Amino acid sequence: MTTSRPSSMLTWHQARSVAMTSGRALPSISALISEAGGAILARDLLRLQDDPPSDCATNEGFAICGPGPWFEATSDRLQPGAFQELLKGDPLPQHTDAVLAAHRSELRTANDGTRVLIATDELTGVIDEDVRPALGSGITRQAAHARIGSVLVPAGRMVGPGILALAAALGHDTLPVVQPPRVGTFVLGHSLLAHGLPRAGRRRDALGDSVAYFAGLHGARSHPPVRAPDSTHQLMESIDDAQVDVLIIIGEYSDTHINSLRQVISDLGARWLLDGVAMSPGEHTLLAKLPDGRFIVGLSGYAEAAIAGLVTIVEPLLRSLAGSVPRNPIQAVLVDDIPADPHVGLTRLIPVLLETSGQHVIARGLPKEMRNLHAIANADGAAVLSPDIHGSGQSVPVLAI
Repeated sequence: MTTSRPSSMLTWHQARSVAMTSGRALPSISALISEAGGAILARDLLRLQDDPPSDCATNEGFAICGPGPWFEATSDRLQPGAFQELLKGDPLPQHTDAVLAAHRSELRTANDGTRVLIATDELTGVIDEDVRPALGSGITRQAAHARIGSVLVPAGRMVGPGILALAAALGHDTLPVVQPPRVGTFVLGHSLLAHGLPRAGRRRDALGDSVAYFAGLHGARSHPPVRAPDSTHQLMESIDDAQVDVLIIIGEYSDTHINSLRQVISDLGARWLLDGVAMSPGEHTLLAKLPDGRFIVGLSGYAEAAIAGLVTIVEPLLRSLAGSVPRNPIQAVLVDDIPADPHVGLTRLIPVLLETSGQHVIARGLPKEMRNLHAIANADGAAVLSPDIHGSGQSVPVLAI
């Protein structure tokens, strides 16, 4: 395993491909219903019993035995000339010959309080003591709809509210799911503020909670962000102690920070997967894999660059670890002219609004007064503009932010 850094940064498409293919689905686990939401089914969800589990009434009516008229049974074992009232789906008492539908019968009460059931003629609707339904009519037989072990939901589906409800209704207490990746977020920068207004030249930490939330959206179990030590030695110890599958490290946008993080990654014996992406913003995004299989993602402290790294690298990496398929970008027609590119040769990620026009999806830039985070907060997605995109009317991929 080589720990040397890549000789050059990858293109945007190459970097995204590396993130998609570097991780494999984590092992499957048996998760409680209350904890399985958002994970991916590792195996088919199977039926635990026949449907119905026993012979039952097809509709509301009366289980009968023998010829009528019938008197109300005193036990769950019918004798000839006895009936028992049932609702739709109720299991049948023993020795049931048929279930007489409620609308084809009349129930009377004798002077002594005994209830007597008499069938009615199907054509005239008149009560007739000699009328008797055909043997087995009104009965739904065990497993008529499905047998035990049949597939309810195939493997690979994300566990959402519908799957949780179905599994619980049919008796499942646990679900077989791909173990969701655990994600930790380290925020570097001792001068960053955790709350309140920016003051005295100090900035708010804009990314800690945002990155943790983003990871949760893509199938991960995200730990709360923590402030990491700035010392190289202490940072190495913190990374070594982190009990996660992916560690996202956010730091100040400076050569000193970038080089320190690179040195730490190399000292830990990590295998470099990418050191920089030819995109703007987010050029300094890093990805490496530790000898024990954990991933380290390095993101810039600039919010725009960090979000570009999230949608380009973190989203496909987390989805591959969670056993999910990375989302394909939406193809949209760019309708705005592209401003001159100050970073020649880089793929640009630009916040856009999406709208439909006939059968097409179009991407429109945000107003010029909305800059940076203001634009991202109001955008529907990020248009990926490769270096050969020079004007409106061209189709471009758009990533969800």
